[in-house]
Amino acid sequence: MRPEISVTLVPVPLADKPALKAMLDPYLVEHADVADPERRYGDPARYPYFDVYWTEPERTPLWILAEGERVGFVLVNAHSPSGRGTDRTIAEFFVLPAWRRRGAGAAAARAALQSRPGQWELQVYKTNPAGMAFWPRAIAAAGARDWERLDLGEPVVHRFRMG
Repeated sequence: MRPEISVTLVPVPLADKPALKAMLDPYLVEHADVADPERRYGDPARYPYFDVYWTEPERTPLWILAEGERVGFVLVNAHSPSGRGTDRTIAEFFVLPAWRRRGAGAAAARAALQSRPGQWELQVYKTNPAGMAFWPRAIAAAGARDWERLDLGEPVVHRFRMG
């Protein structure tokens, strides 16, 4: 068993907005290549909510730091993919390829989910087998309760309580 990687989540300051955008755009293309290869939903690099992560209080952009370097990001908001209402949602989650399968993603997911109590949701596409395998393990490791798996066709929404 590999040793646990220690990660820290820190808010992305406005000054780091270009650096986050530089990491977000390739992630969005990579995600679309898996979840929307026909580009039914348009250009994946057009992320209409990016700017409001620094102006709307229910949105939080976070850096994932490991060993003193940025290894990814988490975008948290209050949009409910299920339509049933939620306190928090992991909208986007990305770990640089060099840090994948080393425990950084699991540690970051656990830290994000344990950061605030309340009702959480996150959506995973069935066309993303890595995400479909990762998120149930991460949610369980974070200590979620009252967990529901809502099959909405292509996406699956995980709805659960933290704290």
